[in-house]
Amino acid sequence: MGSSLWEGFFVPSFPAPAGKERRTKRSETSILLFLALLFFFFKGPAALWADSGSGMNPGGTPFMPMMGSFGGGSNQPFQPIRSGILRYPEQGHGVTRDPEACQGFHYNSNPPTSGLMTDTYVPRNDLDDSALSPCTIVNVIHRGNIILFYDPSRVPATTVAALHGIASSDASKEGFLQQQKIGYAVVLVKARFNDPIVLLAWRRILPLPTLDRMKMNLFLSRYRGQIARNK
Repeated sequence: MGSSLWEGFFVPSFPAPAGKERRTKRSETSILLFLALLFFFFKGPAALWADSGSGMNPGGTPFMPMMGSFGGGSNQPFQPIRSGILRYPEQGHGVTRDPEACQGFHYNSNPPTSGLMTDTYVPRNDLDDSALSPCTIVNVIHRGNIILFYDPSRVPATTVAALHGIASSDASKEGFLQQQKIGYAVVLVKARFNDPIVLLAWRRILPLPTLDRMKMNLFLSRYRGQIARNK
């Protein structure tokens, strides 16, 4: 205990209680940990942003982008959520062994986001969507994979190269298949929709008029690896 003289009066001074000191130290430690987590989140490896590490998006951040629109599909989706990501009603996830049954199923979006499917996968990147059954497409996204449709005639060569950098490698046929079974693949498919780039997940569609890494990172980080559920 010390003392001090103030305006002629003897005023004792006491050290801070031990409990208060401990609380202060804990608060300082919590603030430092929080700042460290923020640093790691915004300055961490590119893989955190669902990019394949092409180096074309250094230090990207998933801020909320602007709204978009999509012209595909015969049914109207719900109101757009998460800045232009379209959400479609659940159509179930029944499995059939008859591919012909898929042709008669009325999917509520194009490309399909749920509904009847077969236990089949996309064999490699860059196939035309006309070569794929809608049942295959639904099965792939049902497991948590993302399908990235693009029209090579309406995007520049630099965009095509960037999309290949994001897509999962199909150098090994078995490895490409296993990625899809695990549910963490990004599959590249050629297609002609109203928008030259369209990202597809279970019950979700993100149309893009141009390459937008910010929107794509948001979509991939949110939906890739998410096993299908009524979300």
